[in-house]
Amino acid sequence: MDKETKDTLSSRHEFLFLYDIKMGNPNGDPDENRPRVLPDGTHYVTDVRLKRFARDFMKSQGKDILVDNIEGRTTNLTGRVVDYLQKHNQKEANGEELVKILLDAFIDAKLFGSSFAFKKEEEGKGSGRKAKWDLVPKTMTGAVQLNMGEVLHKAEEVDIHGTTIFSKSGEEKAGTFTAYFGLRYALIGFSGVANEHSAKISKMSDEDYEYLLKAMWHGVRVCGNTRTKVGQIPHLLIDIKYNAEEEFQFGRLHDYVKMLASNGKDEKAWASPDDYKLDLTILINRLMAQNVRIKKVRYAKSMDIQLTEDLPSGWESFDVEMLSTSKKDNESAKTSKE
Repeated sequence: MDKETKDTLSSRHEFLFLYDIKMGNPNGDPDENRPRVLPDGTHYVTDVRLKRFARDFMKSQGKDILVDNIEGRTTNLTGRVVDYLQKHNQKEANGEELVKILLDAFIDAKLFGSSFAFKKEEEGKGSGRKAKWDLVPKTMTGAVQLNMGEVLHKAEEVDIHGTTIFSKSGEEKAGTFTAYFGLRYALIGFSGVANEHSAKISKMSDEDYEYLLKAMWHGVRVCGNTRTKVGQIPHLLIDIKYNAEEEFQFGRLHDYVKMLASNGKDEKAWASPDDYKLDLTILINRLMAQNVRIKKVRYAKSMDIQLTEDLPSGWESFDVEMLSTSKKDNESAKTSKE
């Protein structure tokens, strides 16, 4: 279906997403690059970090993203758009026409919105294309809004030290101490809302939202492939789809997740999912109490995570590993497997 004629998000969604990290730093602070922590000792991860994982995965799959760099160099929004117009041989664009180009071109603009803060003095600079920045709207609210992520238990901070040795002349060697800061183990919880009204403005479709869920799942695992984030594993994704025209949402679904020790270890000594069980009783009870508002609930769960009780039989399994969101492509994949 053509992008211009695709329907936008059909109803409101909420999601819960849990992933873990071991001996790594899920989101360093801007000063010492230590794990971010609140005054009460709760470690947290910004929504920007999770969006970056999703964006990087989308880019690895060939998607154009607005919040990106050009040839490895950081750039402002003006430079990013001028570069896109030049590469795609687009004509001069301004106002609503330019907003339409942005939303058709960049999936992250549809999902997360953007403040269209262009610099007039750079318009058309270094390219054969021009883009006039009298944009309407100046700011677009994203259809998907994420809460700040939180580590759902007490976590132990660790300083990880090492040594590197470099040769200056082939014989002479110099040693350097290295160090980074991390957490012994952390299970991180995020929740978010996809709003159907904002989706009409940003042109986000059901297919775009489906792709976002999969990009988060794959992104924390694949695009967290750095020294401080290697080994991140997605463990639980729950998607709630409300009935059409239902003006309701819970918000902060990760507040309804509890963790219970399974072997008597102190929380700070936890090192893997073997050390605890997830208690989703509060979440399940909340959803059951609002059952008349909910069309369906889907879930994806890793084999490693342990629950205190089975998930409701009415919840549907969600195959996040299947990257294609096209019904035709999915049917083709099933046929090839058979």
